[in-house]
Amino acid sequence: MFNFKNVTRGIFILIICLGIGVTFSKIYQPEAKNIKVYKQALRDYENENYSNSYFLFSKVAAVSSLKPIALYRQAMCAKNLGDKKSELKVYQQLINYYPQHKLSGEARYNAGQLILEENPGLAYRYFDKVSKSDMEDGYKYASEYFKARITATKIRYSGKKPSDRKIKEVEVPFRAYLEKYPDGRLAANVARTWKKFNPKLSKSDRILIARAYTLSKNNIDAMNTISTIPEKDVWALKTLVYYSRRDYKNGNALLDKWIKQQNKTVSRKDFNRVIDGYVAQYTEFSDKYKILSTLLNSAKDPKKDYIWNLKCKYSPEVEKYPCYNGLYNSFPTGDYSRNAMFKTFSYSLKERNYQKSRSLANTYLEKYSNSKEAPMVMFWVAKIDNNRDMFNNIIKQYPDSFYAYRSFWITKGLKSATVRGQLKNKPVVYPYKMPGLKSTLYALMCVNDYEMIKKYSDDKFIESWVEYENGNYTTSMIIARDAMSKLPEKPNKSDLRWRLVYPQNYFAQVKKYASQTQNNEALIMAILREESSFNTKAQSGVGAMGLMQLMPDTAQDVASRNKISLETIYLVNPEINIKLGNLYYSELKKGLGNDDISAVAAYNGGIGAVTGWKNKLNYSDVDEFIIQIPYEETQYYIEKIFGSYWNYTRIYQR
Repeated sequence: MFNFKNVTRGIFILIICLGIGVTFSKIYQPEAKNIKVYKQALRDYENENYSNSYFLFSKVAAVSSLKPIALYRQAMCAKNLGDKKSELKVYQQLINYYPQHKLSGEARYNAGQLILEENPGLAYRYFDKVSKSDMEDGYKYASEYFKARITATKIRYSGKKPSDRKIKEVEVPFRAYLEKYPDGRLAANVARTWKKFNPKLSKSDRILIARAYTLSKNNIDAMNTISTIPEKDVWALKTLVYYSRRDYKNGNALLDKWIKQQNKTVSRKDFNRVIDGYVAQYTEFSDKYKILSTLLNSAKDPKKDYIWNLKCKYSPEVEKYPCYNGLYNSFPTGDYSRNAMFKTFSYSLKERNYQKSRSLANTYLEKYSNSKEAPMVMFWVAKIDNNRDMFNNIIKQYPDSFYAYRSFWITKGLKSATVRGQLKNKPVVYPYKMPGLKSTLYALMCVNDYEMIKKYSDDKFIESWVEYENGNYTTSMIIARDAMSKLPEKPNKSDLRWRLVYPQNYFAQVKKYASQTQNNEALIMAILREESSFNTKAQSGVGAMGLMQLMPDTAQDVASRNKISLETIYLVNPEINIKLGNLYYSELKKGLGNDDISAVAAYNGGIGAVTGWKNKLNYSDVDEFIIQIPYEETQYYIEKIFGSYWNYTRIYQR
């Protein structure tokens, strides 16, 4: 007999089971499926199919380590679609379900901005969380500003007069932001909000606002604010506004007026900005030198050492030594004393006045032992004293420097600038031990979501690796180079991070053509790295092109001598550029007695100049030759190339 009650119960149980199954599938599904879904969603995102991408990201299971990232990705999809409601909804899911996740802080900040006007109370709570988190300062200072802005708006519309204590409390974040980020993205908005909140600001606060308007090129508001402040306190900002308007007549007149007075109220940064704006009106070094000399003679401002420093930079070669020496002696504790002392030390070496060099070196190393020039100063002390222990200390303390290269060469008694030997090809890989299989970082690596890896990790070497994986070789190398320079102690040469700093990009072509021309492959790799940072389309201000930065006329001459058909556009082709670059370098080397130091100098300064230097300069060894070269650019170029050569050799030598 048909039992309707049993059938109904069965259907009810089936519906419950289906509901549980659907819910369970949302909470849990095999990670392999999550990865597959995420990859397809990411492909759709990259193809700008944001609607389908949004849907697929929602299918990543809740228990997957990818889920919070998928939620953030959904928000990005909604933002690209202009759907603020969905964007906010997904941010709030991320905040509520994964409150401690690394991306939740950014979700709170973005959500706060979305609801700033319609729900300021909730926005305030979001910004408050961000301001008390461990996010970077930019987010925290901006969040404090938004909190103060919400409070200021609430006070303004309450109709009640706030207490002085409350006013001061609200103003603290405004002041803090403009002091920290006077040219920040929000600076003009902060200035506008603050001024609206309290029209009766102190002079120092009005200066902060005037600076924010000036640096954001908001010239009308800048001048309106500047007009309420005594000119002696803001003449630099007023001059900058004139320069921004290209009103050089009034700007220069104002500078001429105030530079002759002992004015201490204008900040060092504003003063320097004005001098830079003044100098930028001239293009020739000789003109810059003349106008700076005139300006320095009339300057009474105690910050005039910046003018002096620039004057030395643009001075004729014969004037540089007395210029820097005078700057150091006049401002021994000033902001530019380190540079002036180092330049004085360098010129005493150039004059082969080693007694004075030794004395200056002692003082320099006492005062500036951690400076970037310290390896060079230490090297010359070691060389003057023939101090083998100091050479070894340089190799240990500064293992990747040009002076470690020279110290090693001297201690080993090597005569030629390079040593024969082939490099072992070692690919760029993830620069650390691989993350755990259950970690978010590992999951992101599985789906190749490099953009989110950069957001998830604060490590610059990981960011460099991401850029490398994306084919952005120039960006990758620069990020890794800068990160390595900040490490207080350099890692062992086998550390995988070195491969990011000195990658073997285009090594197959380098190896092929260096072998054909008998060039040192590590040296050619160094030239590629330093000339173009591996940017195949690099073009200098004078027209040099490609990886090895060949001038089109030079490349044509080399091509013609070697019966190679060449169109200028071919120089952006890595194969052709590296081939011609090797041929050109080989010609330079043969024309200079097979000496790599001379050839590298000629690659930068020209073979005619190098031949002249070798005949005229007073030197007894390679180090004296380099320091005697009259072009600082070529001196620095030799140091860069052979420092890079040294690193390619020590990292990759078989």
